[in-house]
Amino acid sequence: MCFVVPTLVPWYIWGESLWNSYFLASILRYAISLNVTWLVNSAAHMYGNRPYDKHISPRQNPLVTLGAIGEGFHNYHHTFPFDYSASEFGLNFNPTTWFIDIMCWLGLATDRKRATKPMIEARKARTGDGSA
Repeated sequence: MCFVVPTLVPWYIWGESLWNSYFLASILRYAISLNVTWLVNSAAHMYGNRPYDKHISPRQNPLVTLGAIGEGFHNYHHTFPFDYSASEFGLNFNPTTWFIDIMCWLGLATDRKRATKPMIEARKARTGDGSA
């Protein structure tokens, strides 16, 4: 599905050469996707603030949050790895959490775990950088 379909569709439907279809629609698309994925993780470890734990490199990055549909709450995610939402902000922009909530509503996911408000506040006070 990753290489064959993107190669055959332009070749068959639009008359593109197999060479161009394979290298542009398959390989280039795959390379760009991987690089953007890795950029998200790199940016979330380099730029932003650390409101939950200033002693680790992951950071909160609003641009990564927008670009990666909610995955920019990296400092929170590494400080509270058991929290399924990867963010303390419930219904704010976090489509990943919305998806898990819908799957739970449908009965396809169970036992979601969350960090409690007192736990979050205590951790911010103890190891946070004071930015939140």
